[in-house]
Amino acid sequence: MDVIKPVMDIVKDVVPTVKKYVKYQICHNDYVNEFKEMQTKLERRRKDVAGELLTQLIQPGKIAKQEVEAWLKEADQETAEKVVEDLIYQGGCFTYICSSRKLDKRTQSLDEGIFKQGEKYTNAGGSLVVDDHSIEYCATVFKEKQKRLKHQKEHIEANLKTQCMQPRKIARKEVEEWLEKAGQRIAIKVEDLISQRECSSLTNFNIKKIEELKEMLEEGKEFTNAGVILVIDDHSIKGVPLLIEECKGRDDIQDQILEWLKGDEVTRIAVSGMGGVGKTTIMKQAHNQLLKESKFNKVIWVKVSRDFDIIVQQKRKFDVLKFQKRIANSLELKLEPEDHENETKLVGLISQKLRQGNFVLILDDVWQQFGLEDVGIPNLDGNNGCKLVLTTQLQDVARAMECEVISVDPLPPKEALALFLEKVGSAVLSDGRIKGDIDPFLKQILQKCDGVPLAIVTVAKTMRGKLDSRSWKWALTKLGKFEGIIDRLKFSYEAWNHNAKSVFYTVHYILKIMKSQGMS
Repeated sequence: MDVIKPVMDIVKDVVPTVKKYVKYQICHNDYVNEFKEMQTKLERRRKDVAGELLTQLIQPGKIAKQEVEAWLKEADQETAEKVVEDLIYQGGCFTYICSSRKLDKRTQSLDEGIFKQGEKYTNAGGSLVVDDHSIEYCATVFKEKQKRLKHQKEHIEANLKTQCMQPRKIARKEVEEWLEKAGQRIAIKVEDLISQRECSSLTNFNIKKIEELKEMLEEGKEFTNAGVILVIDDHSIKGVPLLIEECKGRDDIQDQILEWLKGDEVTRIAVSGMGGVGKTTIMKQAHNQLLKESKFNKVIWVKVSRDFDIIVQQKRKFDVLKFQKRIANSLELKLEPEDHENETKLVGLISQKLRQGNFVLILDDVWQQFGLEDVGIPNLDGNNGCKLVLTTQLQDVARAMECEVISVDPLPPKEALALFLEKVGSAVLSDGRIKGDIDPFLKQILQKCDGVPLAIVTVAKTMRGKLDSRSWKWALTKLGKFEGIIDRLKFSYEAWNHNAKSVFYTVHYILKIMKSQGMS
């Protein structure tokens, strides 16, 4: 019994192995068929995974995961016809035992290995792809998004321009900031990025830039929605009221100027007349009236005068740079130090600021023709609601600037007397009439002022408080010595003496002579 038990144990261990090997020998075809069946199942799964991969690769910027590509490659190798032939051949010519054994193990290996691994690639919702971070693809995507951003920017700028045509409207700060950032992103050249970076770091750099473009496009959607408001009320540079004296007898002229400014037909206006006749005062009143209305976003006052003339090769020339800086100051432009001497840069800055809305630009005391585009004033085409008004003593300048001219003449006698009496004071009156002993002298003095408001006001203020006829007679005698000097104040209007002083200084000189003789 002691011998039989070990023998039986050996037999028990050997018999299954023998049976298995016998089965390998006599059931070889079954192992072949099982392996081929496994190959067929794997092939079906491979096709399913390959089809899903193609579907997911339709998305732009996607490439297959490396593990998926590796699995498909291995599956393709395992399903080749040559695999079975190689396994059978390796079994030898006289026995199927070895080949059956290899087929059996290979079948189990496929079932538990690659076939089972492929199950996760066929699950619904499983991702077989990743983002394509290659340099070539990043460059393509970058350019495409730049193009979209450019179109979006142009669309927003067009809407902004239309909305800024409304009175007293300027771009919202966030809109301006977005447009500036968008312009910077659009200006980037992908070729420059490639030349500046090594390939290893370029990929991450490009991805960052692409993300920035995506963010800009997303932010820009807020400004492209239907009905979005891109502007706000402009309370900053509408204008500041100017200090003025009342201008009597000029209501009809001021009404005509305001009518032209509020209409659409006239875009350039020139208020023309001799020095001291009241052109500046009329326009100051019009300026202050425009500030109260909502027609224009900006009402800009710039004093020109002859200090804008410079001598170049013994000829007078308009000092464009000085004039530009005066306009820039009126617009409250923030200039860099280098901008102050750069005419071209100032043209761009002034033009950009003025294009943000409609405006009235009032240029006081213009002596010489100049090109609007040379200083940065946008085109006045009647469609943008922008207007230009200038005061000048020279009608040739008014015509050269293509202006609709409105002339300011001296005051007629009745209005001239009313102005003189207002400034000289009621002390010269008795029962509403000029005192008899003063009357003849006053009227003769008034005649010598030729209806020029500045002369009338200045002389009247000098005679204020002088109530004895001797003072008035003396004043008339002194003014008589300057017979014709008021006429000569018309020099600028008739453009024959460009070196003469303005009417203010001439009248001031007359009064200085009078005061030196004890008139004050």
